[in-house]
Amino acid sequence: MKKIFLILAFACIMSGCACHEQTDEPEQQKKNIFPDDFTAAYLGPEGTYSHEACNLFFAGQGRCIPADSVKSAVESVSEGRHLFAVVPLENTVGGAVTDYVDTLIAHPELSVAGEVVLPIRQNLLALPQTELAAVRKVYSHPQGLIQGRAWLQQHLPDAELIEVSSTAAGVKAVAEGKDPAAAAVASAACADVYGVKILARSIQLNDSNKTRFYILSADRADTAVSQRLAFTASGSAAELPLLMARMQQMNIRLETIHERPLKTELGMYHYLIECSSCSYETYQKLTEGSRFNFRYLGSFPVR
Repeated sequence: MKKIFLILAFACIMSGCACHEQTDEPEQQKKNIFPDDFTAAYLGPEGTYSHEACNLFFAGQGRCIPADSVKSAVESVSEGRHLFAVVPLENTVGGAVTDYVDTLIAHPELSVAGEVVLPIRQNLLALPQTELAAVRKVYSHPQGLIQGRAWLQQHLPDAELIEVSSTAAGVKAVAEGKDPAAAAVASAACADVYGVKILARSIQLNDSNKTRFYILSADRADTAVSQRLAFTASGSAAELPLLMARMQQMNIRLETIHERPLKTELGMYHYLIECSSCSYETYQKLTEGSRFNFRYLGSFPVR
């Protein structure tokens, strides 16, 4: 078997993975155990939520390596430079991160090796001498700006909102630019990393704000029973109700579904579907007789 299968299988055994939802096991039983030599790429720089998700999923094992973009992180896995890439897929407030869904769809060599759901607390950060009333521009990743939009409209209605490649990149721009009128929306961890202060805490729309991250690999998609199973179904929207009905009949629980245009004609889509209570054998039966083109992405644990 390939290295990735052995790593995840061993980690799953050590963490008590099963084909059902997570249980209330002691934290030490949930921790992943990995060899020391693997690397995982994430959207950098240091201090991003992707960085935090990487550390959370791998429980401090291996090395998390920053990439300039999600595209470069994914390409580093495709090219064999890293074993994994950590990619944000969906947020409670901002919805699907469509660019990154497209990236997964565009790389048929990729599989999903794991998932981590990270609570997101957005904060407003600025230089130590900056006061809230002085802020005239706010940097962040588009998702960060979306998640903090209501707070920003109320407290900084005239501030210019500037999109950057990641939340931490926004904080880095503030720190390096030394502009007392600039601030950034990002994690509280960035304050220590970049030597800035927190002007306002928890500015996200609600306290249930979470982001779902996929752990991507270029190795063979795992078929062993696990907590989640993901696949894409590509074809006509008219076929989707039939697929959903078939899933219900087979007692497959739908966890999430995202649609992206097939870019061939109207009404044709890639559907990225994640489900639970579904084995690989059940997935194979689900695809029989369907007019969709399917791509199996893998069975995987959730952290």
